[in-house]
Amino acid sequence: MFQFKILSVFFVIFLLLFTAHNCAVSQDTSKVHVLGKVTSDKNDILSGILVSYKNVSSSEAFSVFTNDEGNYSFDLDEGRYDIYITRIGFEKYSQKVFIEKDKQNIFNITLIEKTKFSTEQIDVEAEFRQKQEDLRTSVFNVLPKEVKILPGAIEDVMRSLKSLPGVTAPNDFTSQLVVRGSGPDQNLIVMDDVEIFNPYRLYGLVSMFNPETLQDITLITGGFPAKYGDRLSAVLDVNNKEGVRDKTFSMISNVNIASANVIVQGKNPWKIPGSWIVSSRRTYYDLILGPFAKKSGLITDDSSLPNFKDLQFKFAFGPFSKSKFLINGIFSSDGVDVIPGSERTQPDSVIAKDVTNNNVLSASWVHLPNSNFVSKTTFSWYKNSGDNDFEGDILDPLIDKEGLSPGQRDSLKAIGALLGFKFDSKYNFRKYSLVNKSSLFAGKNYFEFGAGLDMIRTDLTYTLNLDEAFKSFIRSLPNAQAILEDFNIEGNDNLRASLYGQGRFKVGTKFFYQPSLRLDYYSFLKKAYISPRFNMGYAIDPVTTIRTSVGLYYQSPGYEKLVDGQTFYDLTGSAGDNLKAERSMHFVLGIDRWLNNEWNAKIEGYYKKFDGLITQQRLTAYKYKFTIADPTITDPAYVGDPANWIRSSTKLPYDSITTTPINGVTGNAYGIEFSLEKRYSGPNSKFSGWINYAYSFANRIRDGIEKPFRFDQRHVLNIVANYRFNKTFEFGARWTYASNFPYTPPVGISPRVNGDSIVVNPFTQRVIFNLDYGDDNNRFSQVKPTYHRLDVRFTVYTKFWNADWAFYIDVINVYNRKNVIGYDYDLTSDYQIKRNTVGMFPILPTIGVNARF
Repeated sequence: MFQFKILSVFFVIFLLLFTAHNCAVSQDTSKVHVLGKVTSDKNDILSGILVSYKNVSSSEAFSVFTNDEGNYSFDLDEGRYDIYITRIGFEKYSQKVFIEKDKQNIFNITLIEKTKFSTEQIDVEAEFRQKQEDLRTSVFNVLPKEVKILPGAIEDVMRSLKSLPGVTAPNDFTSQLVVRGSGPDQNLIVMDDVEIFNPYRLYGLVSMFNPETLQDITLITGGFPAKYGDRLSAVLDVNNKEGVRDKTFSMISNVNIASANVIVQGKNPWKIPGSWIVSSRRTYYDLILGPFAKKSGLITDDSSLPNFKDLQFKFAFGPFSKSKFLINGIFSSDGVDVIPGSERTQPDSVIAKDVTNNNVLSASWVHLPNSNFVSKTTFSWYKNSGDNDFEGDILDPLIDKEGLSPGQRDSLKAIGALLGFKFDSKYNFRKYSLVNKSSLFAGKNYFEFGAGLDMIRTDLTYTLNLDEAFKSFIRSLPNAQAILEDFNIEGNDNLRASLYGQGRFKVGTKFFYQPSLRLDYYSFLKKAYISPRFNMGYAIDPVTTIRTSVGLYYQSPGYEKLVDGQTFYDLTGSAGDNLKAERSMHFVLGIDRWLNNEWNAKIEGYYKKFDGLITQQRLTAYKYKFTIADPTITDPAYVGDPANWIRSSTKLPYDSITTTPINGVTGNAYGIEFSLEKRYSGPNSKFSGWINYAYSFANRIRDGIEKPFRFDQRHVLNIVANYRFNKTFEFGARWTYASNFPYTPPVGISPRVNGDSIVVNPFTQRVIFNLDYGDDNNRFSQVKPTYHRLDVRFTVYTKFWNADWAFYIDVINVYNRKNVIGYDYDLTSDYQIKRNTVGMFPILPTIGVNARF
């Protein structure tokens, strides 16, 4: 393909630039030549090790990577230096040396290899660097501290990930992730080895993850390994940290104008080895904004604005000889109770009562019979439930809301312009899981294998009551008629079983490969699926690595995926007998290079092919079509007169959408991503940040018609910069520029039809119209305006009352750009379509304080 020819050219240019960076540098004869070799305590040569020398008097630091033979060299001034090395998998190394002229300054270093597996908690290094033998493509490790200081992310994990290449969101109001041209329902989200169906709070505004309690955050945007399954696109894997073991009690608090977060932790009492950590969060929109809304009459006194609260804990017991035990839990609740007050200015209103609970409880046994093998078995219970009641009146979408007098507003219900509805739903997703994941070192080779068993029970009911005006409106929309059906599921249990294995092998000193295989069984489909995957890597030199992966991925249908999919399917009865699992194939090729100990550059290309994507079945139905008698007359009086509309002599065919699922869509997504990152490397590193750019395409094909995917986004540019002026002041900024998503514009209007007749306003005797969005050729034919936004954050650090304090102000959308989420449409009195822009976040400042005791 043409795009892959371009991608190949980019790779060649990238390699040439990296090669040029290795050109020889002339030697300063006034310096002292220092050299040495780095080996392990097992006498293995260690290449790609970052060796740092720090001048004791000037505090100036110098760093270099060891070459293929483990050698390193410097040209330094005479003086006293501290040598230090931090490398994952080895004990930290430090040594004091004195460098003198006219002497042989050779300092060989031996690193002590850590026990491969330990029942102690593994600390994440402040400077993460992917090992060359780590063959995962498209992997990003995000430090929790980066989440807490990233401007505009409101200290939310999933919002912070949107600054990474290939990752975006449907809009500002949700923390859902759109990854490389796939939908949010195609992302696997795992916390402490437990799959989470609904990771959102406040209707998706924020996620469930607390950055103060997280140990590590890993996002894999493509080509993920065989231990992950039942998703087509990406994996977000997070782990919560254990409590501190050196204190009996410690506390962290974080308070801003929207929420409060308190964490307490410590070592176990009564000399029981291990630790504990407990956290609690609460939003208080209801406490701060609620009184203003009640005082202004917008809501009644017995209403409450959206809020959520949660309790989270992790208890660690051990190590006991060769075992360790962990207990994790999160219990959370979201709620809203809104009853509109009498002083509202809009004619339509909605009464909303909604409570959502999201609970997780798991117990894990970590077994370490020796330093080369570790096994973790986790039993978990997960429950996501909700009780939703909505009732009210919605103004007919085509009524112009502006300029209505109080008398006209009062008469809207009488003339049928207010559409009344009542919606009640209850849902309960419950999952029991038993998962084992094991790892084995065998010489230079590394193996991972495991199995899982999930029992998922779904209870779902909803009832929709519409008044006659609303029913008439729905019946006039062929693609919306399916929502008129009530629905009830009780006790629908489904089994998922999985088995996987993968092995990483080393050939020589530079080449690695990893074959893997996954087997999934879905009882709903009564089918098993085999997913082969293959990864390779080649170390060009100690700091430059090429990685590639290819793999097959499957995703089963299930109601638990409707949280992100936002399309309803009837999966009852024999639906599974006629369906197959959705499928995708990933092809990924990338290269990354460490330019020095702080700067990393990366380029990666990908191609994803989708097959058998589930969509709603179309059936051919028949209806009468009405056309204007004289299309040359545009006078509103003539157009609005029902007598001037002529019905076709026979009923004509049209496509009617149902809730029946079919495997009816294919597609692809492909692109290329560039990134340059400056890592934070210690107290002397003032500047950190990254810049990345993604150029991508995403398409879907149905019934032979190829159209852009609803999340197709051609260009995305992210620039993130953080500067620490001194120990007290820090400033951060993030700027995002992106092309927007496609949308379907109306092409005109057509008379509203109910049954065999035009719908006529009983009071005005004028025709009621609907928007006409054309056929499939008009779908997603236009693109919303470009998106861009600047967020800044200023933080002041200090210490008093025996605690570390951080006071910050964070401003979202500094220059108040009105980014477009979509459009609403009205009809004017002369039947012209009037478009109203719906915007995303305006300028939004937040102040807060964080304290660590």
